[in-house]
This record gives sequence, C-alpha cells and structure tokens, in this order.
Amino acid sequence: YGAHAHTLSATLSASVLQDVYHARVRNHPSALEAALFGDRVPMQVYTSLIEAVHKNLDTVYRYLEIRKRALRLREIHAYDTYAPIVKTETVRIPYEQAVETLDSALQPLGVDYTRTLRKGLLEGRWVDRYENQGKRSGAFSAGSYGSPPYILMNYKEDVMDSMFTLAHEAGHSMHTFYSQKHQPYHLSHYTIFVAEVASTFNEQLLNKYMLEKVSNKKERARLINREIDEIRGTIIRQTMFAEYEKVIHAIAESGQPLTLDVLRAEYRKLLNLYFGPGFVIDEPLELEGMRIPHFYNAFYVYKYATGLSAAIALSQMVLNGGAAEQDRYLSFLRSGGSKFPLDLLRDAGVDLETPAPVDRAMQRFAELVEELDTLV
Repeated sequence: YGAHAHTLSATLSASVLQDVYHARVRNHPSALEAALFGDRVPMQVYTSLIEAVHKNLDTVYRYLEIRKRALRLREIHAYDTYAPIVKTETVRIPYEQAVETLDSALQPLGVDYTRTLRKGLLEGRWVDRYENQGKRSGAFSAGSYGSPPYILMNYKEDVMDSMFTLAHEAGHSMHTFYSQKHQPYHLSHYTIFVAEVASTFNEQLLNKYMLEKVSNKKERARLINREIDEIRGTIIRQTMFAEYEKVIHAIAESGQPLTLDVLRAEYRKLLNLYFGPGFVIDEPLELEGMRIPHFYNAFYVYKYATGLSAAIALSQMVLNGGAAEQDRYLSFLRSGGSKFPLDLLRDAGVDLETPAPVDRAMQRFAELVEELDTLV
C-alpha cells in the first residue's frame, strides 16, 4: 500500500469529489445529507451515533488494557487485537449439531420461525455449506422473488464462528422469506439499513443461549470476548469509519485538496482518538483509510453500527418480553420494504432518532468488558 499511496489518495480524493459534485448538482446541503436522503434518515441519527460512541471510548481503552494484560504484552498494536485472549480446547461442532443449537437458541421467535428455518433452510437444500473446488470465500444470503433465500458459506466444524456465521446468514434468509411471503414484489426488497438488524439479532440470541449453557470459565471468557469484538468491530470501528467519511467530505466541500498528507493526518487523528493513549499506532495503519472498499461508496458503513445497536435493543426486548414483543419483531421481518427503515424499526420498538439504542448497546459493551476483566 505504501508503494501506491499517492495513487490511492488520488483515487479516494476523486471518489469524494464525485460525491460532492452529485450532491451539489441536486441541491443537497452536503454529500452526507444527499446520502441520507434516500432512506429519509435525519442528520441527527448520524451525528448522535458518533457522539454516543465518543462518550464511551474510555470503556474501549479499558478493554484494550485488559487484552494487553491478558496477552502479557509490553505494548499493544493493531494486530494484537486479533489474537485469542484465552487458550481453549478446540471444540468440533458438526453442521447437524449447529442446526440443533440454532433451533434451541432461536426458540424465543416462536415455532413458525424455527420450523421454517430448520426444515426449509438449514436441513433442506437452501444452504451450500461446505468448501468446494473453485468456490469463493465468505458467506452471504441471496435469492430472487419467489425463490428460496439461499445461503452460500464454507462451514468448518472446528471453527466456532462458523455456527455464528450460519446464524447470521439465516437471519438474512428468514428476513427475506417473511418479506416475500407477506409483501408484493415491489415492496419486498428491504434496504441495507435494516438488513443487518435481522442477521445480528440472531447472533445475539445465539450468544445469549451459549452463555447460559457454558460452565467452563475459559469458554465463557471466549464467548464474552467474541461479543465484545463484535460490538467493537461493528459499532465502534464502523463509527470511526463513518466519522472519517464525514471529515474528509467536509474538507473537500470547503475547497481544500485531499492530498496524501491530509488523508493520512485525518485518519491518524481518529486512530489516536478511538484506540487511546495506551495503544501503539504503527505508521502503515494511517494508509488503512484509503484501502477500505466501502469508502468508495460513501456513507454506507454507519448502517452496520445502527443495525447492531437496533439488534441488541430488539433482542433484549424479545428475550425479556412476551408474545407482544415477539410479534412486533416478526412484523418487522414481514414488513420488507413497505415503509422507510426508521419507521419499520420504530414499529418494532426501536427509535434510532433518539440516542437510546446506541447508548443501550454501549452499556451492554461496558457490562461485557466488566465481566471479561473478572474472568481473565
């Protein structure tokens, strides 16, 4: 990346300037407001997300200190955040066992949901589950109106995250299933803004179920740390990305050129802010802001953060509630794209125009960090 830094900075700058041009030619006040217009999302949703994460960065710093101590490091770098925090035995989870576990974990969503998921999707021919010659990596759910919502993934028995990936993609597929079943073609397609809610909701239920079943201290620490890293990667990291997009577009809109030095300096400021004083920022990490693919399709990543925040709030409502909370969530899945995303989530019980859902997610993050500190 360093060898091509000037090319990358010129490419990102051109992408930002294109966003600014398209916003101005359509009379939007800014490129950010132009990007939010299609989903009818007010600016306060974007800005309050950043503010809520800023308020809770001390908890992030504390977690990084816990990780540093657990790994017995003199100093902690970005690559150290990907190392396992505790040593545990490798547990093999065959696909059939993962299906059983998911069936149990998702019981709070009712028998219709779990029966359809198990018989149709997981045990039927809706999942291309194993590695094969020429098959791509990653995982996704895809289908067209009237066809099953197929899943492509590469399930590995000795990687616990495979089961969580299956739960995630199953959330997408069930969202699609209910949407197509209850909405006409032109209202069945839901936006990215709500897509990540259904998938991460399932992960929340699975993690809660696994924590209730585990008795081993190290296994519990691993599950707690997994959820911490999901919040850190999906809410905190994506909010940092969202803030970077906001900052560099504002610079371009003010008429200043986005040179390599400017892009590196602005990204460095955010790395220092989001990782804290006890974290070592290696110089090459300043180039990360130019290699994130989402930045070339600007103001997209914040939806990951709002999606998981909404999923945490909704999963807590369903787990702590009764039939009414279950039905509100299932109605959200059945609604597809029949309303704007904020209205769909409001009907389900989450109002992202208030700071409450993100604050609740960050509170959950603090609780997990507190328990992890005790465990390690």
